[in-house]
Amino acid sequence: MEEIVRSLLEKLERLDLSKFRVVSLPDFFLDIIIKFDKMNFFLENVDKIYGQGGGNISIERSIITSGGNAANTALALAKLGVKSHLICKTNELGKIIASHFLQGVNNKFKISKEMSITASFEIEGRNIMFSYPGPAGDFSFEDLGEDDLEIISSSDLLYVGNWNLNRKGTELVEKVFNFAKSKGTKTYFDIGDPSTKLDEIDSLIDVLSSGCVDIMSLNENELNYLSTKLGIDEKNPFDAIPCIERVLKARIDLHTKSYSFSRGKTVKTFKIKPKAVTGAGDAWNAGNILGELIGLDDAERLLLANAVAAVYLTGFPNRGSLKDVKNFLASYNFLTK
Repeated sequence: MEEIVRSLLEKLERLDLSKFRVVSLPDFFLDIIIKFDKMNFFLENVDKIYGQGGGNISIERSIITSGGNAANTALALAKLGVKSHLICKTNELGKIIASHFLQGVNNKFKISKEMSITASFEIEGRNIMFSYPGPAGDFSFEDLGEDDLEIISSSDLLYVGNWNLNRKGTELVEKVFNFAKSKGTKTYFDIGDPSTKLDEIDSLIDVLSSGCVDIMSLNENELNYLSTKLGIDEKNPFDAIPCIERVLKARIDLHTKSYSFSRGKTVKTFKIKPKAVTGAGDAWNAGNILGELIGLDDAERLLLANAVAAVYLTGFPNRGSLKDVKNFLASYNFLTK
């Protein structure tokens, strides 16, 4: 591991990231994050307040920040030094809030009547999200103007997230990814939790099997849902992923709490004490995208993605810079962890 770290740090020292451009779409959310230490405390108090006909539960801390897969990924990329663009829909208040949180990102707002909002309850290292998709729920290819398409055409990579909350998500994926591919732009896809949209996965698979996606990022739950829909009976994710890749004609990059996996390479995650859970996958995607842009080999790319996620989780709500990531890698004691 130390050899890979040294190689990665050497490559990160001689980078000009300003030459890379990534476009992310389609969502910005206002995130309200509420933390509870124990599930029993949460359930007992909710039940008590409900039983008495309403009331209030006192909490130690809540956080208001920017959210949404695309917005989180765009901000993380900007903090790392990549020229990052976000295209999303929100209302006038959302525009002000997004501009405050997403400093360093080239934001292109489509003004709507509403704002997308998520309340995330973080309990024992897990997050339970209540999301109102609002304008993120109907973002379509037709929302993109000529200037947006020009930005996508001249970019190195197009990221699309939050398919699960977008009613027009499958159509958007098909049209915008095929457009990007026709212009030579790499395509990167994160579907989000598909559990509430299982009836549309078959249609999504039909679209993806055309080869419009280059890289697809999945966590364990998303991998399981996709494997089930494809009728893949492999219990081991390392065996299931090659089967999925053959059907979807895309590279599958898996990220879990314990390890990351891509094209036969497995890299363990870092042992840290996280300050948050929400948004970890988006930070990981940013690191993975950066590794793709600069041409790292698979092991180095996964190590970088794990490090970006670790820096985010230990520094939340701040997103780490490339310097922060390099310092983290240089100071982490791999021999005792």
